[in-house]
Amino acid sequence: MTNIVSKQDIKKDGSSRMKINSAKLGEIEYSEDDVITLSSPLLGFPDLQDFLIISDDNSYPFLWFQSVEDADICFILIETNTFFKDYNPDIPKRELKVIAISDKKEMKLFSIVVVPTDPKLSTANLRAPLVVNFEKKLAKQIILDDDAYKIKMPLFESE
Repeated sequence: MTNIVSKQDIKKDGSSRMKINSAKLGEIEYSEDDVITLSSPLLGFPDLQDFLIISDDNSYPFLWFQSVEDADICFILIETNTFFKDYNPDIPKRELKVIAISDKKEMKLFSIVVVPTDPKLSTANLRAPLVVNFEKKLAKQIILDDDAYKIKMPLFESE
């Protein structure tokens, strides 16, 4: 079971639901069970640790990584293997232990995407994947030592 929140599900009313007004996505209702907590903050965002991973049929295969602490902060994610089938970085066991992963089957890999003015030039950060343990609702961005993975890997082939 994953904690990717469907945008359609967000609109449902519930007594234990909270709301934020996202600058990118509008009003979002969520429950505490939807929140993924970062074990250490993303680089450049030291005060943010609680996020939602949101899917939307209109933007699939892209996902939203919305901060619940700052409604103005929302990143675009991809499930890395959707675009890069052979992506299989060696993640140190000590890093996995921090987010309670004892078996790699428990993790899901995401990459933060940068979409410039021309979306065909979008890139994914393969050098610093977001590793998520959905069962424990924990995540960590892990900076890989392997130079083979680029920080700005093109998502689409150039013409």
